Amino acid sequence: MEIILATEIWGRTPHTDVLAALLRPHADRVTVADPYDGRDPHFSSEEQAYAAYLDHGGLTPYARRVKALAKQAARPVLLIGFSAGAGAAWAAVCTQGLPLLRACCFYGSAIRTMADRTPLAPVDLIFPDHEPHFDVDELAATLQAEPLVTCRRADAGHGFMNPLSENYDETASRRWTDWLARLAGELGA
Repeated sequence: MEIILATEIWGRTPHTDVLAALLRPHADRVTVADPYDGRDPHFSSEEQAYAAYLDHGGLTPYARRVKALAKQAARPVLLIGFSAGAGAAWAAVCTQGLPLLRACCFYGSAIRTMADRTPLAPVDLIFPDHEPHFDVDELAATLQAEPLVTCRRADAGHGFMNPLSENYDETASRRWTDWLARLAGELGA
């Protein structure tokens, strides 16, 4: 199994590398996908990170990058995405011809704009307790109707896994990181 981690708008940061290292024992290869070609841009704010993400084209080129990485995989892929990376992961899991074993999408608010797509591999959607721009319960109910979708809720806000986010929640991050490690261990066994 290979693992692809699709980052948030913050790009590849030290906490992403820590997560990759934690998952590495469960996979033949762990690859980090981000909108900025693998460098840590060291953004000073979420607004700056979002502006840079949009300057790099936003979701469409990011999803293309994630799909290309999955297509190159030599083994089935566990695709894990966070926020913008979750949107890119959802786009990939709904694309024919990719060797996806499973996808896990954390607080992927862009998924609401692609709710009409059908995943072709099992996908776990981990929603925050609320989103300012849409009704989480309504979206989860819509997506849960898909046979390969499992919707889960975290008791934390959007960005709870990212120490750079104002919604970072250490307890929730630890809980869901442990969940990811267990899942990777089960799939990689």
